[in-house]
Amino acid sequence: MKLETLNSTHIEQAATIIDEQGIPKNYVWSQYYVVVNGKEYPFKHLVRTAYELATQEQLQFQSNESYRGYVENELGFEFRYYENGYNFFTKEELEFYSSIVNTDYRTSNPAHQYYGQKLYPIIAKAKYWAEQILLDDFKLKQDGNWLNGHIARIKPYFWPRIYSGEDKDVFFNVEINGSNRFIGYKLDGYFETTKALPDYKIKLLEEYKTLIKWEWPQISFDQVDEYNWDRLISETREYIQKYLPHHNHLKELLSKESKIARIAWNTNGWVKPSGLTGKSTNASFENEHGFGHEEWLFDGDKVIDGYKYGFLEPIHKYRSKYEGKYFDLALYTRDSESNKSFWVANLKDVKVLTTEESEKVLAYYKQEGWYDEMKSDLYNLNLDQDQLDLWVEDGAHELLNIKFKATQINDIPEELIPVLDDREIKSNRYTLMDVSPSIMELIEEGSKSGFSFEDSGSEEADLASKSIRTGKKKEIELKLKHNILQAKFLKYLQNKYGKALVKRECTSYGALRIDLTRKTNTGFVFYEIKTYNSLRTSIREGIGQLLEYSLYPNVNEAEGIVLVSHVSPSEEVKNYLNHIKNFINIPFSYIHFDIEQEEIITEI
Repeated sequence: MKLETLNSTHIEQAATIIDEQGIPKNYVWSQYYVVVNGKEYPFKHLVRTAYELATQEQLQFQSNESYRGYVENELGFEFRYYENGYNFFTKEELEFYSSIVNTDYRTSNPAHQYYGQKLYPIIAKAKYWAEQILLDDFKLKQDGNWLNGHIARIKPYFWPRIYSGEDKDVFFNVEINGSNRFIGYKLDGYFETTKALPDYKIKLLEEYKTLIKWEWPQISFDQVDEYNWDRLISETREYIQKYLPHHNHLKELLSKESKIARIAWNTNGWVKPSGLTGKSTNASFENEHGFGHEEWLFDGDKVIDGYKYGFLEPIHKYRSKYEGKYFDLALYTRDSESNKSFWVANLKDVKVLTTEESEKVLAYYKQEGWYDEMKSDLYNLNLDQDQLDLWVEDGAHELLNIKFKATQINDIPEELIPVLDDREIKSNRYTLMDVSPSIMELIEEGSKSGFSFEDSGSEEADLASKSIRTGKKKEIELKLKHNILQAKFLKYLQNKYGKALVKRECTSYGALRIDLTRKTNTGFVFYEIKTYNSLRTSIREGIGQLLEYSLYPNVNEAEGIVLVSHVSPSEEVKNYLNHIKNFINIPFSYIHFDIEQEEIITEI
């Protein structure tokens, strides 16, 4: 037998050489390891090195029971078996990596000669680790370079990544971090490399990580001895299963694009159709039938689990292409009578529905009677309500193709914002178009401009020919939501103060009806319920009514007047409400009542 020339000293000396020189790339994989002085060495490479020491010749052989038996039984060395070909990370190899990390590498320096061979085992084990957690439909991007190529410096970490689809922006990675001395794993995205995400996507990623209380498990080099492959792989897989839904959501979120989308003209705030006025004069569905399917886009009475579902024609045209994607949309509309275009609103995180989602939503609409309400809206305008039935014959996705967080409805600008530069919109067709961040900012800030005498208004009295007014839209109160809120808030007050002390629809001067009235020991409190999408509109409409109920013609019927709405006030609106109270010095307050929870959330 060729190995009979070897003795235990040769094996021990070979182990010392491997400690100094590392392991060539082709010999890193080994199912059998020999234990020498408490450390593990790949059997074939150890024996080849020992044989060359003993004979000055190279040995070519296949690992078999006879050769392994000689080293184990005749020379007295312990064997360990790793079915998949890699022993676990050793503290010695990790500490060596940490000692040279971020240092310059020079081929002319003899001390650097074996850096690669000493790092290959770490790189191979990191790749093996990543392979063990690879999911179906995921791909592996290995990290096999140990130098930052452009500066020939030892990399601070190795981090093989697994990702799905063609987009590698979001991934799971395992990591051996020599700079900070840990091995770890996490869900993440590109930050600092040449493939780094743009700033706005990094912001989205960071905000989402904060939202989900993102975790990054790290095992210090000093704790590696507490682990083996089974434990490490098991814990990594558990993490991936926990974070897989977040990975999938981030993939959708970060693939989001910002686009311009046209919607049909509407003067009812897109709560319900408004008829033929202002509709496109071009050959189109809205021109022929007098309505567009997006005219219910901001109907806050039709909300499912916090989401508003609706229709956009630019999505409809290419729905299969956009299915499952997210968009930030700058909506605009065009009035055919004035031949002017207006910005309507920004909608964030608009998701294009799958056909299955659309079918479920339409079924819910029909179950709740909402679909019939939509048909009634058309009937009341003398429009053909049967067009809805014809439209959905090919599937629910023809009518319902998007969803977005319903709370955004409450932030829609009350006034349409004129498009002052026609070049901002490249086409008046119903297609998605690129939009610059400045346009999104314009819409965001356009509704927040304050009073201006110098830069607004007109000196001319001829409104028809001289003055330019912004587009007007009629705010529509959500009747169903009003009725639900009134009933639930009545019950809430009666439970709190007693049924006999709270009534609805008490009369005031002129046979006007007060939504709710509560009797106290010293007088009465009037409650007016408003359910406009815009809280500012509710305030504008509600305070006037409350003052009239209480004070007209020259009385003081209420010791307190309260506006009640389903909308949570922003900080800006909170300041406004307090300013109103201080400025006109009346016993006025605002209540945000949550319909689902049936409780007061905010009282100002």
